[in-house]
Amino acid sequence: MSLQKIRCENIQGALQALAEDGACILQDALSHDLCDALLASLEPHVNSMSWGVDELGYRNEFYGERTKRVHGLFSKAPSMVDVLLNPNFLAIARTRLVDGGVADDIRLSNAELMWLGSGQGNQVLHSDDASWRQVREMTSEEVVISVNCALTEFTADNGATRVVPGSHLWPADRKANPEEICLAEMDKGSALLYTGRVLHSGGENRTAEDRVGLYLGYVVSWLRPIENQLVTNDPKDIAALSEEARRLLDVVDGGFTVYA
Repeated sequence: MSLQKIRCENIQGALQALAEDGACILQDALSHDLCDALLASLEPHVNSMSWGVDELGYRNEFYGERTKRVHGLFSKAPSMVDVLLNPNFLAIARTRLVDGGVADDIRLSNAELMWLGSGQGNQVLHSDDASWRQVREMTSEEVVISVNCALTEFTADNGATRVVPGSHLWPADRKANPEEICLAEMDKGSALLYTGRVLHSGGENRTAEDRVGLYLGYVVSWLRPIENQLVTNDPKDIAALSEEARRLLDVVDGGFTVYA
């Protein structure tokens, strides 16, 4: 079993794969130059951290002892805004979350650099919409589209994300069998897209190299984002972004987005 690999400009193909499997790989979503610029900006922050620790001080076994997680990315990496505004990501998220009438717009729930080190084991399978459990119980509609960008190559040996295709259609208590799990192997610059209900997890890194992914979660505009960008970033950096970027980060003039 494997995930469908879709050219980044094939929006309809990606939407069909998300409907069928709950996940797909968008090839060449980011340029190698953009990946390198992000790594150059963020690596000094990663190097200053210990394994098993993140900047927010929130850590348990779920995140793993051989991972580092970085937030406040818009102050740390100027090119982060280019990822946020990726037209293919936005088109797919808006089509899935807005065109069906669930919301009038989308927001960024959180952005996270996920640095997975040698010796990290498999993470427990989970779904991203579990962050809003009551909403999942209230509606069958998707409320989040997740994007995991490969800033380095994702392989079967270095911790490629584990995904269970089709699990977005399962009952909430259905468990995955080992043969139902596949690995999101992808080249640097590609992105794994998946719906909020699909089961997935970080994989096992059996190599001596680190595997680096960049996560963005696009949610319906009426959900409370996980990350407050005005807290994790310097507010001056957020204020300097374009109007479209600030709106996606839930920072607008007047502060009212409840009707969005």
